[in-house]
Amino acid sequence: MANVIIKSSERQERTNRVLRDFGHNSSTANKQTREYAECIAQRSHEVIKKAEGLKR
Repeated sequence: MANVIIKSSERQERTNRVLRDFGHNSSTANKQTREYAECIAQRSHEVIKKAEGLKR
């Protein structure tokens, strides 16, 4: 049985933004590039949320 992650539209938008920032098209990027972008987007989101929490 495979583990499946159901992504929210917000998470998908963050991933697509990272792909664009690194010069890739979200519809033509290969699986590995897409996976890298997902990791970068998720980690960046976590760091931003943590930083926002420290400001308060």
